[in-house]
Amino acid sequence: MKVLRAGVIYAAANVASAAVPFLLLPLLTRMLDPAEYGHVVAFALLVTLCTTVAGLNAHGALGVAWFKRPHDQMPAFTATALALAAASTASVAVIVASVLAAFPRLGSGISPLWGAVAAITAGSGVILQCRLVLWQSQHKPVMNAVLQFSASVLNVSISLVAVVLLGWGGEGRNGAIALAAFLMACLSIGLFVRSHEVRWAPEREQLTTLALFCLPLVLHTLAGVLLSTADRWMVSVNLGSHALGIYGAGAQLGMVMAILADAFVKAYAPWLYSKLASEAIEDKHCAVGAIYTAIPAFACLAAVCGALLIWASDALLGPQYRAAASVLPWFMLGGAFSGVYFCTSVLFFYSGRTGLLATATLSSAICGTLCTWFLVSTLGVQGAAIGYALTQALLGLVTSSVAFLTFDLPWRQPARALSVWGRSAFGPARHQPV
Repeated sequence: MKVLRAGVIYAAANVASAAVPFLLLPLLTRMLDPAEYGHVVAFALLVTLCTTVAGLNAHGALGVAWFKRPHDQMPAFTATALALAAASTASVAVIVASVLAAFPRLGSGISPLWGAVAAITAGSGVILQCRLVLWQSQHKPVMNAVLQFSASVLNVSISLVAVVLLGWGGEGRNGAIALAAFLMACLSIGLFVRSHEVRWAPEREQLTTLALFCLPLVLHTLAGVLLSTADRWMVSVNLGSHALGIYGAGAQLGMVMAILADAFVKAYAPWLYSKLASEAIEDKHCAVGAIYTAIPAFACLAAVCGALLIWASDALLGPQYRAAASVLPWFMLGGAFSGVYFCTSVLFFYSGRTGLLATATLSSAICGTLCTWFLVSTLGVQGAAIGYALTQALLGLVTSSVAFLTFDLPWRQPARALSVWGRSAFGPARHQPV
């Protein structure tokens, strides 16, 4: 029940946080034509690409370190992780600006200055995630939810000023995204300092641990970028800004499944970590039962969300973007397969086998990207959406297969696993003797 309560809080925070920019979407699709909205999508894609290196996924290492390190060591480890995130972000900003200056066609119309801004935005997001992930590991869902929601409100508030009041169009929206991310990163650092959760005492062992955990995740994150954005890059390259704007609007609606999956993982990961850390075989069965239950649940959720979004798409997007509704079923299907991936990927993070996870995700991403390129070339925007769903299916199936073959869990006892999980989730609470 504690996990359920946390899940409800995270789900409410994710829905509320997404609802704020989601409510902004109808305004943007009416104030910006598809080509201009396409530039907004292109900037968001570059931010996502920069996330592969900017910040070095330091938040992932912090979330696991909380369960594996003595808590009195965490302030020094956290400070080192934040410093590593900031240094990598500065380096990526210089590299991206230099690459766009030398090869401007790679930026889809984005200047070197905006390229550097995109890198800083990506790194700022990682620093914010460091604060959120530690609160998540510390079982503080309310504080996590408040900060997450505050970030969305700030993002949209600045966007309204820039786009509506100042009339800066697409650049106003991009600037608002960047400024909000930077301010939230500064606030996150302030919260760490205020709660005495950082202490500057760098050690070689800390850097070694961070490097061994984070560097393999660069490939994993790159694979994730290919998995989630290859379709949009190919629409941009092959079909232009106008098509990207329409496709990006449909993709924004399709992110509902990603939002719900993220809420699930935030509650599920700490719970699963505790089960994996236990020596009791019942806890291992409980973990497997939860995975087996979550997979069909995501499929049902995708069907319901897809039907509702298709019904409401005209009202949400407006007449210029009516064609975006045709891609929604594929995004819902892809979201269901993403849920399958989230169910098993947590095992790799807990065990520290991020290199194995990177291999699984990168191979899925490369295969999916090649298929998507062919589909976009032959079917256009519809092909991109089909490619997204196919790529997510490969990701879920490959990652789950590797997890079943690699981790010593009772995968071949589904009936017992489901029974143990059912008793744990719905049975009467068991009180320990005093």
